[in-house]
Amino acid sequence: MKVVVTLDLDFNLLREQKHELIRKAWGGRQTNELLEGIISLIDAVQDQAVENNGVDEVVVFGEPEEETV
Repeated sequence: MKVVVTLDLDFNLLREQKHELIRKAWGGRQTNELLEGIISLIDAVQDQAVENNGVDEVVVFGEPEEETV
C-alpha cells in the first residue's frame, strides 16, 4: 500500500526525538521492538525527504559527527 502524506517537519527536532528513542529502545538489557518500529518509520521519513523530495542530507541527518546510528 502506498500512502502519500504532506508534512512540514522540523528535522532538528525529529533527529533529536529519533536519538532519544534509540537510547530508550537499545539502552537496556533487551531491545524494545515497539520503539524499533517507530525508529524505522522515522528512518523512512528521513530517507524519503532526501531521496524523493530533495532535502539536503545535512538538514535531515545533521552533520556526520552528529549521527549516532
